Amino acid sequence: MRLLGALVLAKGGGGFEYYADTAKTETHLIDGGPPALAEWLAAELGDAVHLGAPVRRISQSDDDVTVVADGVSVRARRVIVATPPALASHIDYQPALPAAHAHLLRRMVPGSMIRVHTIYDEPFWRAEGLSGEIVAPGTPVVVALDQSPPSGTPGVLNSYAFGSSAIELAALPAAERRRVWLGALADAFGPAAATPRDYLETDWSDEEWSLGAMIAHFAPGVLTSYGPALRQPVGRIHWAGAERATLMHGLMEGAVRSGEATAAEVLAAESPAEKA
Repeated sequence: MRLLGALVLAKGGGGFEYYADTAKTETHLIDGGPPALAEWLAAELGDAVHLGAPVRRISQSDDDVTVVADGVSVRARRVIVATPPALASHIDYQPALPAAHAHLLRRMVPGSMIRVHTIYDEPFWRAEGLSGEIVAPGTPVVVALDQSPPSGTPGVLNSYAFGSSAIELAALPAAERRRVWLGALADAFGPAAATPRDYLETDWSDEEWSLGAMIAHFAPGVLTSYGPALRQPVGRIHWAGAERATLMHGLMEGAVRSGEATAAEVLAAESPAEKA
């Protein structure tokens, strides 16, 4: 990512530091984590939700669109694609997407990221007057955040490695990676950080349905060459997701804002005859 991509992130978050500014981005935690929110939404929708059915093809005509997934086919007037761009590029679109849209999907690639939750009996760092927050470029663990629940127990540190650091750590044996990671936390928070009761690690680049970090970045030339296609519908295909948000770009709130904006776009695009 170069300057223009960084400026897009900064504008959407109110400054360059918003990813690590817990006053802006970590003010609310979901009880049970984000999966609990997805499960609640799925329960409300009932049989309309199909799990384990990745979309393989989207075909559209002048009148409707057909979405073909593993084991199910759905016909509708319009479709919203809210899939991460790298994954959306793997869908077969019929007719083919315009060149700008197709190139944009292939060039909005997610970065390398490893996330670790370390869980302690209590947030010991608070008693020492520490916030639980670090931003440490050039070290193995670049960012850490205090994500302990409102009750105060257990203590939870949510920490990340990005880019080249994540690639180097991913190449290590699991035991060595854990040793390096906990050593970096101990350097920041003291020896107690090296002995969590639980250590939960996710390499997002290894996840089949994410292929990388929580946000696709804009490499040099992507926005200047293909930027107009970022939110532009293709016939009856509309786009949503955290990468397409204008506020809180790349975060869950940005994804919600983008979804609301795209839903309004779809409703506005429907003719009176289609709405009937």
